[in-house]
Amino acid sequence: MMELNKKIRMLADRLQQRLEDAELRLRPSVTGPREAVTVDSDFLPNFCTGWVMFNAMMVAELLAIMITLVMPRGFISFSAGQDLLLVSLFIQWVALAGTAGLCYARRRLNRLPRLRALIAAYALLLLITFAVGELALWVLWLMNKIPVAHAEWYIDFHLLNLTMSAIVNGLLLRYFLAKHELKQRTLSEARAKLQALQSRIRPHFVFNALNIIASLVRTDPGKAEKAIEDMADLFRMMLSEDEQLVPMKNEIDVAKQYLGLESLRLDNRLQVEWDIGTFQRKAVMPILTLQPLLENAIRHGIEELPAGGKVEIRLWEDADMIRIRVANPVPALRRKERITTSHVQSLDNIRRRFHSHYGDAATLSAAETEGQFVAMVALPLRGDRS
Repeated sequence: MMELNKKIRMLADRLQQRLEDAELRLRPSVTGPREAVTVDSDFLPNFCTGWVMFNAMMVAELLAIMITLVMPRGFISFSAGQDLLLVSLFIQWVALAGTAGLCYARRRLNRLPRLRALIAAYALLLLITFAVGELALWVLWLMNKIPVAHAEWYIDFHLLNLTMSAIVNGLLLRYFLAKHELKQRTLSEARAKLQALQSRIRPHFVFNALNIIASLVRTDPGKAEKAIEDMADLFRMMLSEDEQLVPMKNEIDVAKQYLGLESLRLDNRLQVEWDIGTFQRKAVMPILTLQPLLENAIRHGIEELPAGGKVEIRLWEDADMIRIRVANPVPALRRKERITTSHVQSLDNIRRRFHSHYGDAATLSAAETEGQFVAMVALPLRGDRS
């Protein structure tokens, strides 16, 4: 018994320290600077994405149409029908070359102070505009479309290009930076809300497990000792987990460890039936997804039944979604009241965590069917947010 008490004290001290460390990690995420929780904290956005390329090409084409409508004739001896094609081709070269240049230089630019990075990116776009314009003149000369590479309108041509580039690229840079900052802020707020919700669930789980051990210390010290060892393994997986999304196997292991602790307390009153389908290796879910669902099933179902009952857990993949079904028997008395209060309140935090992770892509529904309370969850297989 003295050895058991020593283990309990050591475990309690260790858990307290881990919880304090976890709280310190969570606190800056909720109230601290935005960079602490942003997935992409770089100043300049990623110009290598298809979305940026598409927007740059669309703006370039709109600009080409406007220039064609107002461009005076005489610069180059082309027919009117060829003007739009020529201007579009040239401006698309400038747009794609500028986007590619920022894509290539982004890492180096983001190492600079923000103002210097912005000035350098702006200057790079103007330099690329000049280089593409010069290249276009030489190509036209080699194709015998213009008599000389440096005609009398050479300076005017570059001045016009650089002026248009300065205006349009300035507006585009401002647009992309504002959108990038908005995305950072949105992700920051979502992560802060998520961690705040998770910080509520984790301590509750810790104290619930400690209560299980406390109920076993006097009645069955052997089971209490085993529970301490299981809980130490469980918290090693749970509290040391830095990622918000974990492989399904990890989450299932946490749930099984939790059910092992509860079975020590409830003994034969708790029966568990697992039905785990085949999943792709990339399947992930938020940490502590299954455990609160199982705790809800045991607390509001199994515990209130004198003879106990069976918790049925089924997981399967369907159309790139992870489907979860947790069912537990419901006491006959006051079923409707329980469904509208206790169960709903217990599942509300889980639903909000899903919304923080996935937006509207994840769903959680619950209902009573044939004397059982059934919770149904659908999560994106890869952890993508809608």
